[in-house]
Amino acid sequence: MNIEERLRNRVDANAVGKILQTIAVTPNRRDRPRTGDLSGKFDFWFDGGAARMITGWTEFEFADGTRARLDEVPGLHVVIQFNNGYGADISQIDPEFDIGGSFPKR
Repeated sequence: MNIEERLRNRVDANAVGKILQTIAVTPNRRDRPRTGDLSGKFDFWFDGGAARMITGWTEFEFADGTRARLDEVPGLHVVIQFNNGYGADISQIDPEFDIGGSFPKR
């Protein structure tokens, strides 16, 4: 993949933030689907999507085709895949991890 294509398909940080916020809040979470909710085998629904809980992680499906997986064991890990196939990966880091850049080492 060339750099122009990579830039065209760059994942939008705002879109990632919205998905993370929705996962954190699950707006209007409910145990039964309402008219217009996603259909399928889910454990709960919320405005804009639904989720199934598996031991150690939760799988989220969103109305726009975005999917996400929230792993909570042994540490936080979120993978988001947007409907165009591109996505983002957010992982908990240990205090010893050096993020680089101009930040001073801790």
